[in-house]
Amino acid sequence: MKRLILCVSLAVYAVFTPSVMAAVPMARFVRVTDSRTIVVARVGGPEEVVHLANVEVPAADEIAARAFIQQSLAGTFVYVENGNVYRSPDALFINRELAYRAYTSPGLKMFYLGEVNPGRRAQTAPSSTPAKAPLKARRTSPSRRLRPR
Repeated sequence: MKRLILCVSLAVYAVFTPSVMAAVPMARFVRVTDSRTIVVARVGGPEEVVHLANVEVPAADEIAARAFIQQSLAGTFVYVENGNVYRSPDALFINRELAYRAYTSPGLKMFYLGEVNPGRRAQTAPSSTPAKAPLKARRTSPSRRLRPR
């Protein structure tokens, strides 16, 4: 009975998983038109203009917002859903960042540096200097700690 349930669940998983994955609308970021509009290229399709939903940028901050979008999305894939744009793979919600005016704080820049996979460590040759012994912590007596200065 357990084997039958396992086989049926694997069959259902194999049938429905590819169709769900094919429905994800990922696109490559191409360029910024203005602070509320970007151009993306769908995978295997033409370029498409995306108007960012719920984004109001003052005219004075137009250049800073445009530079923020360019810096945040350059060379990435994005997930676009009804005007909401999420950067892949860290799912940074670009509309939210623009609504919270992240482009106005010059000291706060976020960069996605990629995945870390260092692999195996390289074997190093033994050094000629002996290893140092670990340092011991010094203990102080309770009377020295409580004594006023």
